[in-house]
Amino acid sequence: MGRPGLSWVGSAARSFVVRWFAGRRLGRSRFALLVAVIAALAFPLGDIAAAAAGTFVSYTYNGLGGTRPYSVYTPANYTTSQQVPLIVMLHGCGGSPNDFANTTQMNVLADTNQFIVVYPYETSTYGGCWKWPDPAHQSRGSGEPAIIAGITQTVIADTTHWNVDQSRVYVAGFSAGAGMSVVMAATYPDLYAAMGEAAGVEYKALSNGAIAPTLPSGGPDPVLQGQAAYNAMGQYARVMPVIAFQGSQDTTVPPVNGDQVVKQWMETDRLASGGTYNASFSAPSGTVTGRAPVTNGQAYTVRSWNDPSSNEVEEYWTVTGMGHAWSGGSTTGQYADPLGPSASQNMYAFFMAHVLGPPPPPQPLQVTSVAVGNLVATSAVITWQTNNTANSRVDFGTSITYDSFASDPALVTNHSITLTGLTANTTYHYQVTSVDGHAQTATSIDATFGTTAANFSLQLSAAADRSASSALQGQTVAGTIYVFTSPASGVTRVRFWLDNPQMSGTPRQTEGAAPWDFAGTAANGTANPTNTTTIPNGSHTITAAVDKSAGGTDVLTSSFTISNAGPPPPPPSGFSLQVSAAADRSASSALQGRTVAGTIYVFVSPASGVTRVRFWL
Repeated sequence: MGRPGLSWVGSAARSFVVRWFAGRRLGRSRFALLVAVIAALAFPLGDIAAAAAGTFVSYTYNGLGGTRPYSVYTPANYTTSQQVPLIVMLHGCGGSPNDFANTTQMNVLADTNQFIVVYPYETSTYGGCWKWPDPAHQSRGSGEPAIIAGITQTVIADTTHWNVDQSRVYVAGFSAGAGMSVVMAATYPDLYAAMGEAAGVEYKALSNGAIAPTLPSGGPDPVLQGQAAYNAMGQYARVMPVIAFQGSQDTTVPPVNGDQVVKQWMETDRLASGGTYNASFSAPSGTVTGRAPVTNGQAYTVRSWNDPSSNEVEEYWTVTGMGHAWSGGSTTGQYADPLGPSASQNMYAFFMAHVLGPPPPPQPLQVTSVAVGNLVATSAVITWQTNNTANSRVDFGTSITYDSFASDPALVTNHSITLTGLTANTTYHYQVTSVDGHAQTATSIDATFGTTAANFSLQLSAAADRSASSALQGQTVAGTIYVFTSPASGVTRVRFWLDNPQMSGTPRQTEGAAPWDFAGTAANGTANPTNTTTIPNGSHTITAAVDKSAGGTDVLTSSFTISNAGPPPPPPSGFSLQVSAAADRSASSALQGRTVAGTIYVFVSPASGVTRVRFWL
């Protein structure tokens, strides 16, 4: 077969382009673009390649995130009087700017349509593969995302060489570069208006740092990864338009991964839109099938999903029979399939239909469906919903002044906060508050709930057999006491804390079998004593977490006071303890610091001025 070019985009191709674009929502500017794209398609590939007469210059970036080389293609006949789009192209493993430019023919397209192309270079010095699976390179402001964004911003800022339309900056990639393009769209949605990927994976499909990852069954649930990408967007969250290409015979990045890319971005965009965009992968807004009009051209299917205003948000090309390749690329490029529809031309067309503008105002935040559940003696679960993703806080207390709170910083729409350490048989006031990513706050009205009566209690006894016990709460104790929870039945475990009602850290005592004693249980079944003289006098608490056989945990806290008589005062000044080897106390000396043996005689001196002496050893 001769060298296939783009000569197939004559009348047949023109018919396809017009038919395909008719399915999209075109304004005046899009119609002008359509004419330009058709004109570009009318030339054979070889002729276009020869027409790539712009300048291709290499630079080095040093800045936030690290250092990388990169190349910039400036189209022929360009002057800075023209404000033009910019497309960032991320090569696959082992690629280079020169090879990727040849593979994709993006520079040729830039000559025809006048836009800047930037090729960050992941050289062999840095492993040759973009590090999208590494957690250190999956967030804004660090690692390779910061480097790629920094390169993009450096080119934008260089107004001596270029005049970039900052509302038309895009990122696209192949294979590992596609994986990193997905990361860039999630971490810098305020920089890139839209994203294109070929043979890529969903956001955080892996987070194990694998150099050559394989995902034969895809990554995690794309709905969960959609939430993760939305979280990565942070305060810059917005709907991110995405165009994806996938070969049906790709064994390096199997087709399930292409599906997951689209599904992940559907969920991310649903969250970013506040739910107004809610696409279903199985129900596209439009489907087009065809075959690249070249000898032995590949068949393809294009599905698109629109928002309620008929603006296209996701576009997914699946190319039948294509392996791990850039569809429609050069015959001499690495990982190119010239028999497929042109990924470069269709990505460019998709990009030009999406402009980065100021984000639409968010929906006013609303709190709804506030409810109390799992209500027991010492805990309750408060649930509610918000229309925007927002954090969670519950203020609560026995009065409307709310002297306690519990919170969760995660941005969600379905909220659940568990309140613990409550007092049994008590009425509580509570109020929920959420703050969304736009700093909007919504608060519920005051409401109340009542805890149930306690099923268990902390008991105090003066006897090891736990007889004649009474509630520990409010007691004043001294000497030896025995503390335990009652009743003993219906319990699987009890953990005890002294003066730690928050139950932080390791419990003072953990009991795994009845009876449930604060100081543990002796071998004969009696309770071990608690010597209160080892605990300072004053107010104290014992907290017990009682794990119930039927499920759940009751938390009991009782306050009590220890009041033990203090030790005798020291002898008045002038008295000392003396030691002698003789019973008549002769030749005595101070006992302090002496080493003694055999029989000794110890006494207080002087003997006068004293009414009583008590000794302790």
